[in-house]
Amino acid sequence: MIYVKTRSGRYLSLNHIIGFAVETEKMEIDGKNVMVFEVIAYLPQPLYPAILGIYKKEEDAYKYLDQIIENILKSENSIIQIPTEL
Repeated sequence: MIYVKTRSGRYLSLNHIIGFAVETEKMEIDGKNVMVFEVIAYLPQPLYPAILGIYKKEEDAYKYLDQIIENILKSENSIIQIPTEL
């Protein structure tokens, strides 16, 4: 069984994840509104999407999204986690 660890520390079973995406979000950092990029795991309704990582650059977010997919394809029984910038 494969689990994906969220930014908040929860473990999600891959069986319950519908899909992954990168979304943009405005976040306040040091009193300034900054555009950040979140790697998201979508879950079945009524659950909200889970944030896996937050990044300042869009390229970094897509790099880690690709890393998640590669790890899922390689693994049989493991916990997949990605680093987050914020």
